[in-house]
Amino acid sequence: MTNILLQGLTIAGIGMGLVFLMILALWGIMALLVLLTTRTKPPEVEAVEQPAEPPTETDDKAEAAAVAVAFALTQARARKQIEQKAGAAPTSQWLLKGRLQQINQGIRGRRG
Repeated sequence: MTNILLQGLTIAGIGMGLVFLMILALWGIMALLVLLTTRTKPPEVEAVEQPAEPPTETDDKAEAAAVAVAFALTQARARKQIEQKAGAAPTSQWLLKGRLQQINQGIRGRRG
């Protein structure tokens, strides 16, 4: 009895060892492929031009007003798109099929 148990444990140990060995081998292959396929280039640093004179307060106010107008226009456009999408038919085939199935099940349930 103990001979069969030891034989079973040996086979299980060999099997698990092979599994982990193959996992490590695949990890090594993937690491090697990453090293071979990635090309590292030093980042190119662009020289930032300094403004000739510091911005004045009126420039800041004009810039803030322009940002506020752009934000308001973006919000209005996003709100309009959301309203249009809410009333529009689904564009995805998966959504369309799902909605048609729901409609058909609802009709069958009312008839029967």
